[in-house]
Parts: sequence; C-alpha cells; structure tokens
Amino acid sequence: MKKWRDKIQPYMLRPFIYMTFTRFLLALCLLLLINFFYSKSAGRVILPTVMLLGGIAFAILSWIAYLRLDGIKLPKLMMMRVNPRKKPRRMAGDIIDYVDEQPQVTFEDLDDPEKDLCILGADLFCCVVFVVVSVIV
Repeated sequence: MKKWRDKIQPYMLRPFIYMTFTRFLLALCLLLLINFFYSKSAGRVILPTVMLLGGIAFAILSWIAYLRLDGIKLPKLMMMRVNPRKKPRRMAGDIIDYVDEQPQVTFEDLDDPEKDLCILGADLFCCVVFVVVSVIV
C-alpha cells in the first residue's frame, strides 16, 4: 500500500469540510424523508434501521474510495468522482483588492489521490455519525 497518510495536507481541509457538510445534509434529508413516508405505512419506528442503512451505504462508498486510493482498477462507474457544479466567476472590484489574499483551493484543484482522500474522509465521517445515531436512537 502506498503511503496515503503522507499525502494529507492542510490545504485539503476546506474541500473536506465542504464535502462532508454537503454529503451529511443531503443524506440526512433523504433518510428522514424515507423514515417519514415508510414509518406511517409500517406503523412502527424505523428511524434506527434507516440510519444504520445510511451508515452502511457510506461505509461502502468509503471502501470504494479506499480502493481507488490504493490503486486498484475498478469498473468505470466506481472510478467516477462526482464534482459539484462550478460557480460562475463574477468580477467585482480591481485585482489590487485581492493581492493580500491567499488563493483558495477547491475540490477541482486537487489531484486524483487528494480527491480520493477527501472523499474517503467525508464518507467515513458520515458513516460513523449515522451508525452512532442509529445506536443512540
């Protein structure tokens, strides 16, 4: 296995936080909607089961990201990385207004192993949170 722990850099924190926050909120909304519609028809509380299924789904996604990071050739569908839509750039002010600012690193600016590390971390975080919530509830 390659030394993927050595590839973690401080500039990867921002894309990691954005990706984690987005994935967590989207999955939480989807799981709560599933719970809302199926708990009425089932007549019982299924929230822990739904949260556990979300945790299992994120565990599978993190395993796929780990395999990509390790260099294993996977089918084309599993090698795809979902890139969020690029925001349009708007010009406001002069360039001299932004001279002292450091350039911000986005997900698209990262290399493929760095993207896989961000995806792996975000999926593992969401997996742990959903499994812990399923145990608590």
